[in-house]
Amino acid sequence: MALSLPFRFATRGALGLLGAALLAGCCANDVCEADDPLADAVQLRFAKNFSVADLDTVIVLRYPKKFTNTPRPETVTLVRTPAQARDSVLLLNNDAPFSRVGNTNLGAYRYVVQYLAHPNGVNKPVTTTALVIDSIRVQGNYYKTSGCCTNYRNTGKTAYVQGRAYDLTLFPYLEVPK
Repeated sequence: MALSLPFRFATRGALGLLGAALLAGCCANDVCEADDPLADAVQLRFAKNFSVADLDTVIVLRYPKKFTNTPRPETVTLVRTPAQARDSVLLLNNDAPFSRVGNTNLGAYRYVVQYLAHPNGVNKPVTTTALVIDSIRVQGNYYKTSGCCTNYRNTGKTAYVQGRAYDLTLFPYLEVPK
């Protein structure tokens, strides 16, 4: 018996939906753990000797490690309230403080952290480089926690600052010196 073309597709579609519904049913009872959104993040902590005035404006520049036609870095200027400036932590992540470009990660860039210094009470602040991160290397893998859930685990995180390697899996942040 030959089935008309529209009836064949309708039958296959219904069977496909039924099969998908049956397979989805086995995972419906599994509660998957959420991945840690900060697993690949690098925390930067400013040294205690920074004043609130120094940290009211922080500038982060991001340079691609691969050559591009635009030699200018991407720049984010973080203007912070006095309460935020007292919080000495700045977070670099795949999508913060910069927007993510495609599927590129932290390791594709070099970072420069600057602040506006006020030497000797000068009214006009001076842009001062506090930290240059040459490279960030993040390692991780995906593992199954059940038949339906796959989670990401960070297995290594290293920052390279002026030729020195900092293992961020042992010590969770980089200190920004003044």
